Amino acid sequence: MKMNGKHVIVLLWISVFFVFFSINGWSAPQKDALTFNTYHSPKYVEGLLKDIAASHSGNAVVHKMASTPGGNDVIIMEIGTEIGKKEKKMPAIWVVANMEGTVPVSTEAALYLIRSLIDQPDQWKSKTWYILPIGNPDAALHYFQKPLFMDARNKRPYNDDMDDQVDEDGVDDLDGNGIITMMREKDPQGEWMAIPGNPLLMKRPDWSKGEKGEYKLYTEGLDNDNDGQYNEDGPGGVNTGINFPHLFKYHTVIGGMWPGSEPETFSLFKFAHEHPEIAMTICFGKTNFCMTPPRGGRKEAVDMSKIKLPEWIGKIYGMDTTRTYTMEEIMDFARTLAPTGFEISESMVAGMLGLGAAVNPQPEDLKFYNAISEEYKEFLKKNKMDAKRLDSEQDEDGSFELWSYYQLGLPSFTLDFWTLPQVEEEKKGDTLSPEKLETMTNDEFLALGEEKIDGFLKASGAPGNIKAKMLMDMIKNGMMTTKKMAEMMKQMPKPKSPEGVKQEDKALLSFNEKELGGKGFIQWKSFNHPQLGEVEIGGEVPFVRNTPPVSMVENLLKNQVPWVFELAKKIPSIRIEKAESTSLGSGIYKVKAWIENNGFLPYPTAMGKRDQQILPAIVTIEGKDLTIVEGKKRSMVSDFRGFSTRTVEWIVRTGQPGQLSVTVSTTSAGADTKTVSQGKGGVK
Repeated sequence: MKMNGKHVIVLLWISVFFVFFSINGWSAPQKDALTFNTYHSPKYVEGLLKDIAASHSGNAVVHKMASTPGGNDVIIMEIGTEIGKKEKKMPAIWVVANMEGTVPVSTEAALYLIRSLIDQPDQWKSKTWYILPIGNPDAALHYFQKPLFMDARNKRPYNDDMDDQVDEDGVDDLDGNGIITMMREKDPQGEWMAIPGNPLLMKRPDWSKGEKGEYKLYTEGLDNDNDGQYNEDGPGGVNTGINFPHLFKYHTVIGGMWPGSEPETFSLFKFAHEHPEIAMTICFGKTNFCMTPPRGGRKEAVDMSKIKLPEWIGKIYGMDTTRTYTMEEIMDFARTLAPTGFEISESMVAGMLGLGAAVNPQPEDLKFYNAISEEYKEFLKKNKMDAKRLDSEQDEDGSFELWSYYQLGLPSFTLDFWTLPQVEEEKKGDTLSPEKLETMTNDEFLALGEEKIDGFLKASGAPGNIKAKMLMDMIKNGMMTTKKMAEMMKQMPKPKSPEGVKQEDKALLSFNEKELGGKGFIQWKSFNHPQLGEVEIGGEVPFVRNTPPVSMVENLLKNQVPWVFELAKKIPSIRIEKAESTSLGSGIYKVKAWIENNGFLPYPTAMGKRDQQILPAIVTIEGKDLTIVEGKKRSMVSDFRGFSTRTVEWIVRTGQPGQLSVTVSTTSAGADTKTVSQGKGGVK
């Protein structure tokens, strides 16, 4: 068949369409053909989710949340049976991933979860799922572009160096290998040196060992604006992963002007406000609250000159709770109660009294975090995913996970899916370790004696003011257990080797050699820099520390993502366990309802109770010709522990015996109704 001019134009446009989308990382996938033998770009993810929504239009829909400064869309996939309803009756799980855009495997985990949900309808028959695969698509694009460079900032123009230009001095691929690494310049005033025996790595010299710096270090690139600095004002502005309100840091280069200053984060504030049915948040990224519960120890400013003591303190210690105390007065009293050698700090006392803004997890909430942590470890063991690996990173101030726990009052969990395998240290006799300490009883620990315990503390990198006698006294007085001590030791920075190699660097060197074939580092090579002169370019390849090879990804996800479904089973579930009516004569009845939380998690969390963000359960009673003599038509019931029951009672009068209905409703823990036959004590 001959083609006329019109046919040629149509074919030309089709060609342009496919070329455009292939350049931008998107080609139409086959239906349900998602595989995990590669990492998926933001454009691919966007197209994939739209295809899934089109194929499962009755139970899946994509919501565009915002457009980023770089022109990418922030999208959430909703899966469930209530996708067309504005008001949701079912509780929801909100999963976000890759909030900083620098953890590609977390996006893959979100996609794996979506595929699992599509394949398992039972997981969304009684709840809604909201899944955000990429929280910072601008930053996520760096992994798929050349040159390869890790940068957690979105594409908002920002004048980092406060000169008269914006985004004018970024990195440059000087050696043309498609990877941005480091430059080192020999200089007598250098503050860096190559690690003896490990020349790929650099460290700051230890002056106490007679070491001297010999290099200055720079990110690979030029001084494009000729201000004497290198790569100090590259394209990009805000790390959206730390642009959330809780403990937000003002006046930083990459945190943003204020919480929610970016469309990516502000859209999530709005989403949370519009969806009170959210019962739990789960963040895929760098931290792991399932392995290690949220950390405490943060401090917050508070007026220490006028402290009012809680009633329970007054009752226990006979102190006057009608007056105020200074912190100094309270400290003096606290020291009289402390065991010998135990150091009392102001922050410790402030935390115990709940002073200032909430900056540490509530003790009641830590109980469920610790219990879930034990279950998670067993889950990993069962799935053969319990091999020793480096500890997950600690949560950052201004992060999504802290905001959702502290300010939304929700149970907030995080998961990372890979860190570098630990390098097994050479065993030296019967060396005490945090892992061994975790299995010991208190008496077994005390039997070790001061000398051995002091040696263990030193080897673990414990602060110098923590002594064996102090810990032994705390255990004797019931203030510490071996298990708690082991958890604290695990969170301490690992000591360096004698030559100055950190544990995480040792792990990287080992993994680079055994699994990456040396591709995790670029060997240092000479380069004639047009401004610095003779330099060497090389060092660690971006993303190598937190991004597993694609050959490992599917196994990692298959054996870890299903834990999300175990978490989802634990959300609060408020139901009427029983309701009954008893005749008191003359048309008067006593009605009693037992309201039960048959979920593992409390409703609300202790933090949710403190910040009053989670609405209480509302219990109502209805009936024909009903008059409430005693009780309320709408009773508010809160503070349900996991698997606990609360009661609500009424005295009512009706014109004639009939049926009453008792209803309990919540925003995020379900609803239930029971009918009661008056005078018969029955429930229908």
